[in-house]
Amino acid sequence: MDRSEGDMKSVGFFGIFKQSFKTIFSWKKIFAQITVTSILPLTIVFLAHIEISRYLFWKLERNSLLLDTDSYYRLHASATEWLYYVLFKISYFIFLTVFSHLSTAAVVFTIASIYADREIVFRNVMKIIPKVWKRLFVTFVFIYLVLFIYGVIGEVALVITRSILNYSTLGLILTLIIRILYVIGFLYIILVCELASVITVLENTHGYIAMRKGKDLAKGKKKVGMGIAFVLYSFLEGLLVVYRWFVEYGHVNFQLAMVWRVMIGILCGLLVLMFLLLIIVTQTVLYLVCKSFHGEVIDKLSLSTFLRAYMGETVVYPTVGEEIQLGRPQPQQV
Repeated sequence: MDRSEGDMKSVGFFGIFKQSFKTIFSWKKIFAQITVTSILPLTIVFLAHIEISRYLFWKLERNSLLLDTDSYYRLHASATEWLYYVLFKISYFIFLTVFSHLSTAAVVFTIASIYADREIVFRNVMKIIPKVWKRLFVTFVFIYLVLFIYGVIGEVALVITRSILNYSTLGLILTLIIRILYVIGFLYIILVCELASVITVLENTHGYIAMRKGKDLAKGKKKVGMGIAFVLYSFLEGLLVVYRWFVEYGHVNFQLAMVWRVMIGILCGLLVLMFLLLIIVTQTVLYLVCKSFHGEVIDKLSLSTFLRAYMGETVVYPTVGEEIQLGRPQPQQV
């Protein structure tokens, strides 16, 4: 990175994107290796989940419509399909969590090493996975829990509004307002969760404490972080819409031949792959910007010592209250 800890705090919305792209293209080899080993499997799991979910859901709908067949057979088939669906969802979240751990830890450690002017070797990047996966797992559990609770609250609010006001003009207006507020709140939660993920890798904390520190760190850069999340996740959602229209239902909507659907599917997969990498890189750069904005020291020599501890080069860990990445407020210049 071409910026020091002193001027990172002035980096804004476009500056974070610029710094992220510059970091990726300046270190193409290491990021390509990380992408192939961790983000590519994450992308495959992500897209396979869409296809398999559609197939299983179609079978569930078909069984529910078999009203003229034997009721015992229909009930047994439906129960079996629901069991497959639940087991598939559990497997999906397991694989999603595993590869999310791998990609997050690898990318965050790589960018921290670049920032600390350390030599980066791919095998060393992979060494940190066993040392941080437990902390990341706890943090991810809190992230999933927060997102689940927030989603339930949003759905309950919509159901109550529709049940009271139905589809009247006032009901539609309130529904629109609730959806807008939900999106704003969702972007803020995503911002906090992303910072918490980086904190878990680079600081001696995890879980609820990491979430709370992410919340504190987001102050002052909330609009910038939420804006970045909005752009990235909007593009990602747009890619998924294109995938559904032209790949899943391309033969129905546009009478596309299989070869075209496969080509569009590969293109969408590559773009999703790049966006997943960009999301993790930008959240790490945003972390550095937020640390600098709050006047917390990220000394490159100290950070390098901290990263060497991951590699087993030293066993000197920061003491409680003196963590390298937690930093201390920089002295104000008179």
